[in-house]
Amino acid sequence: MKVHLIRSAELDKELFTSVVTLLQAVPGPIKFSFDADSIIDFDQDEIERKTFEDEEEFVTTINYSLKAEKGSYFFPRNSGVTSWKTLFNKCNDYRRKNKVDNAEFVFLLTELPNNKNWFASVDENNPLNGFIHAADWSFYIDCPEQFPIAYEVIALFLHYHTYSSLDEMKENVHQKAIGCINDFCLNKKDIILKLRTADICSTCMMKIKTRLSQLMIRHALEIMESLRVKMLYSQNFKQESPLSKILIDRNKKIFLPDFENIEIKLTPLEKALYLLFLKYPNGIYMSSLFEHRSELYEIYGAISSNGDLQEMKQRIDDLVNALSDSASQKISKIKKAFENAIGEDLAKNYYIKGGNGEVKRIILDRSLVVLPNSISS
Repeated sequence: MKVHLIRSAELDKELFTSVVTLLQAVPGPIKFSFDADSIIDFDQDEIERKTFEDEEEFVTTINYSLKAEKGSYFFPRNSGVTSWKTLFNKCNDYRRKNKVDNAEFVFLLTELPNNKNWFASVDENNPLNGFIHAADWSFYIDCPEQFPIAYEVIALFLHYHTYSSLDEMKENVHQKAIGCINDFCLNKKDIILKLRTADICSTCMMKIKTRLSQLMIRHALEIMESLRVKMLYSQNFKQESPLSKILIDRNKKIFLPDFENIEIKLTPLEKALYLLFLKYPNGIYMSSLFEHRSELYEIYGAISSNGDLQEMKQRIDDLVNALSDSASQKISKIKKAFENAIGEDLAKNYYIKGGNGEVKRIILDRSLVVLPNSISS
């Protein structure tokens, strides 16, 4: 069963890719696909402009559980919203253009608010279409946005297999939050409960079992549990945990096997730099990074299959150039990847750090590092 994920133009590509990566991280029969080149645009006549005169009107209308301090927003404040009809038309346009099978899902991820102020919904006329509002999650939960967005994707998939129509869903969802995936969350802050439980109540499970195979259900539950655990790490809820080994497999993928096998996603160039630093417990001065050019050529060549040899060498040459900020940018992105995955406190043990002019190193005890022979030698 395939779920096509598409994004609107204003949604950050990196965030969108992170959502897809989270959903694809757990193997199983539900397939999540995306087309990086398909960007959904909204015409001006598809967006309604609304003006909020003060903070009270803003909070009341959008029902945010505001954690931002008063004065963080300036009023009057303008905001654009679009209709459900427009959102679902975008899904149908994508279906027609890309000849998507009628039995496959199309879910649109967008930062543009909708006029009913829902987190997500399926289309009443074609419940294989759906949208997820992919902005403002920081108002409700302290974790990277890709986790709740990915959760809403799997939630829409399960909504379709719980209820036969949108009307049935409206009548039977849990008006009071109980920590089930089918909690309605009229008060948006109630979303926190179901995100932290990642559960399906027995009543809803009985309905799903009549519409979905055990294999599909198991896969959906495994995805939900994976998201729940990763959110807990990212929120620093598991900071007392013993440190995990870091495992680089033969495909040069980076995993933390003792932290629910969380994968740390890095670009090939970021990964090459990280693997180089793992080889040197005492660290490397940025000013002497050029001395490791040949090693980086070898590591990067084993990781990346994109581009010709000359282009790949140019990227490494730029990386080790003391006058370039390429390496500093990569180190910053590596740090962010670990913090997003396991929270700030635990991440300090795994990313590259060191002050300006100081040696840069990864402090993790190398007895916890498992490298492939092609890197460790």
